[in-house]
Amino acid sequence: MKTEKIANRQFSFILFIMRATIPLATLPILTASNARQDAWASALLIFVGTALTIFLIVGLGARFPGKDVVEMSWHLLGKIPGNIISLVILWSFLHMASLQVRIYAEMIIVGFLPETPIIFLTASMILVAMTAAFSGVEVIGRMSDLIFFFLLVMIVFSLGTLFFEADFMNLQPVLSRGFEPVLVGSVVPLGMGSLLLVAAMLIPHLNNPERAVNSALWAMGGAVLVIISTVLLVVATLGPEEGARVVFPFVKAIGGIRISEFLERVEILAVFSWGLGLFVGLSTFVYCGAKGAARVFGLEDYRHILLPMGVIWVVLSIHDFENVFEIRSLLAPEVMGPYGFFLIFFPYLFLWGGYLIRRIEGADHQEKEEKR
Repeated sequence: MKTEKIANRQFSFILFIMRATIPLATLPILTASNARQDAWASALLIFVGTALTIFLIVGLGARFPGKDVVEMSWHLLGKIPGNIISLVILWSFLHMASLQVRIYAEMIIVGFLPETPIIFLTASMILVAMTAAFSGVEVIGRMSDLIFFFLLVMIVFSLGTLFFEADFMNLQPVLSRGFEPVLVGSVVPLGMGSLLLVAAMLIPHLNNPERAVNSALWAMGGAVLVIISTVLLVVATLGPEEGARVVFPFVKAIGGIRISEFLERVEILAVFSWGLGLFVGLSTFVYCGAKGAARVFGLEDYRHILLPMGVIWVVLSIHDFENVFEIRSLLAPEVMGPYGFFLIFFPYLFLWGGYLIRRIEGADHQEKEEKR
């Protein structure tokens, strides 16, 4: 079967959209820590940590450009250990997708549709994502081409409206409580970086897999720049205390802006653009999860399991959280930090270990052959 291909540009757009969308909605860098007015400094640490994560995940995948993470696990660790490692990664797709769809559904209910059953919103979003995943990764790549520029325009517009309402005195004093709150503020966004695990499933589909690391770094650089700008303007507009207290600080900040007597509630434009970004992220999670599960269980076509996986996604998104406050509890540094780091480092410590052992064994074998 011919492997579907996407451009490295589309790969970058997908990662950018996934990394920027939900952090913009919840701003855990501000709401889940005590960084307050220094949250922008935490965002700088995010880029450093994310770059290391990219080298860990994408750097290894680029060494096996024709294999996705499941096939790479088989090659490096063997069939059974490789399947165990792959299931940990596939669980991260399942849980991160259910978390993101629930966060967006809660934002819609809190801000716009309080009487709408949450199962209707989550099921609708997952059904649309399943349709895109059924069509294949090339369709998801083309959608990212279209949505990226629309999302970027809406982000720039939203930040532009905040700029004229901002009071940058709210960003002072800088580092008044030391560096520890800044460090803690970066923990949750770094833990949510486990979404980068999808890159290991997408690398075999790239036109230029050898440039995967550069493409991912550009995407993360752009996403972190957006997050830094957002944190600065939200804190400057709402103040550090209120910004940390509200559930969706970006929506709250934009909702208070009135452009003219007849133009207000412009936050709906930002929320709509986030919904499009979430569509790309969910579609990628569904595609990578189904493709990986089909590989692990020996199925010929991943499309056969899209429907049951979609049902599991809906059930998990509903029953995993009682309300939005339980979501905030999950996004606490002491919870999301260790959990997210486990999803990233547990599988890749084994995979890198298997890679290095094979390299050493290969070097020893070559040396013996040369002595003969």
